[in-house]
Amino acid sequence: MGDILKPNLGLQKVPPDIEAIYHLAAIHRLGQDKDGSIWETNVVGTQNILEFCAKHGIPHLYFTSTAYTQGRNIYEQSKALGETIVKKSGIPEVTIFKPSVVMGTEKHFYPGHFSQFVAVLIKIHQRAELVRRKLEGALRLPIIEPVFRMRANPDGRLNLVPIDAVADAMASIEKTGTYWLTNPKPPTMQELVEWVGEFIMVKIRIEPHFKSSPIEAIFEKMASAFIPYLWGDNFKSDLRDCPPITREFIHKTIKRSFS
Repeated sequence: MGDILKPNLGLQKVPPDIEAIYHLAAIHRLGQDKDGSIWETNVVGTQNILEFCAKHGIPHLYFTSTAYTQGRNIYEQSKALGETIVKKSGIPEVTIFKPSVVMGTEKHFYPGHFSQFVAVLIKIHQRAELVRRKLEGALRLPIIEPVFRMRANPDGRLNLVPIDAVADAMASIEKTGTYWLTNPKPPTMQELVEWVGEFIMVKIRIEPHFKSSPIEAIFEKMASAFIPYLWGDNFKSDLRDCPPITREFIHKTIKRSFS
């Protein structure tokens, strides 16, 4: 068993004929790096991989980065630096993969960041619904359908890509270079909000600017790591075959994540 945080990757014996290494190991967390593990794993771990390749004369490194290297959080910063040191490493052949928000499928389940975001939304809604029903009962108020507002760009596109498409591309690409494993036709935030709201039975409305209610303020605090991604992105795509993200796909993803 190897360990990218150890010299020589913690290996006592290394085969003499390794032709390439696929470096996929990373901590994929958007929040704060309180214990330093994100930086240590994503940066120091990558440096250890490069030293291992140099020591054992391994000519080709396949490095998994991310489409999100804008530096908006410690994860993005660590992956951006990882790309830089890989490109400057002097390894003869380097292939860099840049996937976007990876989504699990029916065949290959993966509870990624999208499911985590929906989990926060569900938790907040459950809390708000409990309070609302108590108030309605105590004050004998008429039953109303609450609207949950979210700051986002309705026309912005959130680049969700099925894990199968990413894995197939990584397995088939052999040439050097940088490859964007992103969805060429991602859904808009308006579409996603409608599809998610339908499934969890919450009426969600996108508004770029508004004064937050107490429950909306709590949501924004709990979901702060995800907020920068709600305004959309615009990536190129090198995927030849990428199944569309549809209403049915989103509903199945949520059902699988919380069943």
